[in-house]
Order: sequence, then structure tokens, then C-alpha cells
Amino acid sequence: MLESAKNTKASVIDLGSNSVKMTNYNVDSHSSYKPYHQESVRVKLAEGKDRIISDNRAEKTLETLKLFRNIVDFEQIDYVIAVATSAVRDASNKDDFIGRIRLETGFDFKVLSEHEEALFSYAGAIRSLNLPSVVFFDIGGGSLEIVYSKNFEIQSVLSLPLGSLRLTEQFSSGSDFPESGISNMRSYIRKCLPSRESLGLSGSDTVMVGVGGTLRALAKYEQAYDHYPLTKLHNYSMSCESLELLSQYFLSRTTQEITKIKSMGTGRAYTVQAGSMVISELVNLLGFQSLVVSAHGLREGTLSLSLQYPDDFAAHKIDAEHVQDLIHISCQPEPVSEYVGDIVNLLFVMELITDKERILLAHATAQIDKLSSFRDVDNVLYMILDDDSLLSHREQLVVALSLIYSKKKKKAEVLITRFEKILKQSDRKSIKKISSVVSLCDIFHKTRTLVKPKSEGSSSLSLDVYASKNTFPEVLFQQVCSRMENVLGIAIKSKIYYGQSGYTPQGQQDVP
Repeated sequence: MLESAKNTKASVIDLGSNSVKMTNYNVDSHSSYKPYHQESVRVKLAEGKDRIISDNRAEKTLETLKLFRNIVDFEQIDYVIAVATSAVRDASNKDDFIGRIRLETGFDFKVLSEHEEALFSYAGAIRSLNLPSVVFFDIGGGSLEIVYSKNFEIQSVLSLPLGSLRLTEQFSSGSDFPESGISNMRSYIRKCLPSRESLGLSGSDTVMVGVGGTLRALAKYEQAYDHYPLTKLHNYSMSCESLELLSQYFLSRTTQEITKIKSMGTGRAYTVQAGSMVISELVNLLGFQSLVVSAHGLREGTLSLSLQYPDDFAAHKIDAEHVQDLIHISCQPEPVSEYVGDIVNLLFVMELITDKERILLAHATAQIDKLSSFRDVDNVLYMILDDDSLLSHREQLVVALSLIYSKKKKKAEVLITRFEKILKQSDRKSIKKISSVVSLCDIFHKTRTLVKPKSEGSSSLSLDVYASKNTFPEVLFQQVCSRMENVLGIAIKSKIYYGQSGYTPQGQQDVP
């Protein structure tokens, strides 16, 4: 298993009702990982109403898995985790099918229970979003998984027969839905979905989070239609009204018409009508105004739980407590750089920066090393936005633009205009504040210089700097201080002590 994984490669294969997917990851010594290669082949394993994996579907799946085996061997993947979900779980001939896969490809598939599938997918999504109270759903081809958590404590776990492929085959005639089919499907969906009361849903701070191919397709279509300035799905927000309109739009079109939509494709066109209705009805029934799209789900949760609890994972003993502990470990707050941590906290106490700006400053200073190779603005921008951060798209933009503003003000201003559809009016001021502190941090970080800040009233700050004369850029430091004075509206006094180290900072402080 993965307990000894250090700077290695892992592959997760997900055999679902509609598709078989493989994602390869680079895994570091801290069990953090990043995907570098993905494959997805539509096999429609659950096609047919008798819940038997047909010979032709089995052959198609085996052909795909043999390709995946070639990729795994060629890439020299160290660890492979293969999981199967509802299509295999519900099949009467699953044992023969899994045995044949093992014999012909060497992949030993773990058939997840309904409970495991829901928990694994929830773990993958929430560890990348850090949202404490959520109604989470994962809509696949064969089933719909729902997990409700409150303050990171899992309250309920459901698996419902509301997969997009399953519903399409149940209620469509051929490849399209007649009016009666749409009406009957809607009634069936409403009958199956839980109510707020049955979930035990309470409080106003709960967020809806979703994953699945149908949801990704809807989000991509909306972004293309609205000319959204980012091609990024993780942490993208969709309104209840928009989801309902999209569902109505696709249900009013034929599969052939949907296929012609650039962001859709032939495979997804066949199931998006049923899937979009499930999502729209779920959001409406539970009374949410919007939902958050996660780009992480079952495969990421499977890998994370395998890395963290290899023995329990192998023994099918992963439960809600494992998932809650994993999320707690993964969602540790971003530490503020030790070189400016005391300054940031003092600025917050003096009410010169808001709590949200303090959090974004922590994320910005964590990216400070990217400034050392600062040449192409777009490279820096998309290097930061490429990460699936727990920050919203707007917050990630503020962090990225603050870093750029600290070095190239004019280019940052152009980018602020480019992304004005996402940014708020107040973000421009926050970018200026954060960038000025980032510039200060850049100096202290590169020269490994400590500073002791003190407040002298509500509009004055003094900085005692303990520096090495050989490395400290005093003129640049004074320029940055002057800029901070203008941005924050305060006076800054400074005194530099060369060759002294009589100050120990409070240490890295975590920002939630």
C-alpha cells in the first residue's frame, strides 16, 4: 500500500457506471499530491435494465483497462488504487467480472459500498474547500451520493438510485425524453430525494457542494455562455436560478442538438438532461440559493484516505471518523511568514487590514518565492490560479494580483480591468494593501531579516529591524515603507540594527 510513499507516483482508477477514469499523481514525502495525467473512456457499464454487465460492455472495459495498464507500466507508477462503484456493486455477475479484470490486467478492484463511495467522494471535495457545514452530493451515472456535515461532523450519508445514466434509460425513449417521460422522471426524483427535515438540516451557514460529470458540464456551459474570464471549475459558484434554467434548456433540446454544443460532447449529451434535473430539483427542494462546484471528489478522497490510513483502507474499515480526521489534517490554516507575522497581526489589531485581508495576506506570503522568477505576468497569474485552492476564484485573483502589483503595478492594473467581472470594487484597495505588505515580506524573506513592530497610536507604526549589513537593501526598504504609508494612511518609523539578533518573533501564526 501507500504507507511508505515518498516522492513517488500513484494512480487511482475509478470504474463507474458511465466511464472508467484514471488519474496519475505525483506524491511527495508529506503525502501531498498533484495530478499530472488523466484518462477517461466512456464504457456505459450500467447500460441495460437487468443489472448484468453485458459481454460487449465487459470487453470495452477490459480493452480500456489494458490501455491503462500500459500507461501505468510506461509511467512506472509505484502504487495503483482501483475502485468500482454502483454499476459493478449492483451487478449480479460482479465477481466474475472483477476476477477477469484481475486476471487480464493485474488491477485488483475494490468494490466500494454505497457508504464508502459517499464518504470517499465527500472527503476528496471538502479537504480541498475547507467548508465546515455542507450538503455535499456526487452525481454519477448510476447513483447520487449525499453527505450532510455540520461543523465538519458528518450527520447523515445517503446513496440514491438517481444516477444520470440510470434515469435516462428508465425514462427516455431511445435517446430523447417525451413529455410524459420528463413528468414521470421529475415525480420520481422528488419522491426519492430527502427533505431538509429527514437530513436534519439546520442553520443558515450550510453550503451546498457538488461534484460529478453532469455538474462539470453545466458549469462549463455557463462559463462559456457568460464569457467567464477564467477557465476554472474548482470553487466555481452556480445559482439556483441558473441551474433551473439550464435544466429547462437541455430538457427542451434533443440529444442530437445537445451534442453540437462545444462544451458538451456526444457522451455527456446523452445523460445531461436527467442529471441536470436531479441537481436542479435537489437544490430547490433543500432551499439553497446556489452551490459550489468541486473539481475534487472520489479519486482524490480515495488517494488521501489510502495515504493516511493504509491498513484500515485495505480492510474496508474507513468510517466517518477517518474522514473527519483527514479533513481536519488537510484543512490546517495557512501560516503567516515568520518574517512578517508580527507585522500582519499588529496591522489587524490596529484595524488597518480586515480579517479577510489578513487571511489573503497569509496565502500571498506563502507564494512569495514565485516573485524570484517574475518575468511573464500571465505565467505567474495562471501558476497561482492553476492550484485548486480552498479560496474562491475572487480571493485567488486578489492574491495573484497582489503579488503582481508588488512588482508590476501597470500590468496589474490591466489585469484588474480584465477580471472586473469577478472582482468587487473593494478588491482594488485590498490588492494595494496586500501588495505593499508582500513587498516588505519579500525583502525580509530573501535577506532572512527579523523585524519587531510596535504600535504608536492608531496611525503610527515603528519597525525595529535586525539585519545583516551585507545583505539588507536599506534604500529599497525605505521605498517600501513609504509606499505602505501611502496605502495604509499611517506614519512608519524604522530603526535598523546591523549584526544584532536580540529579537525573537512570536513565531509563525496560523491564519484560519
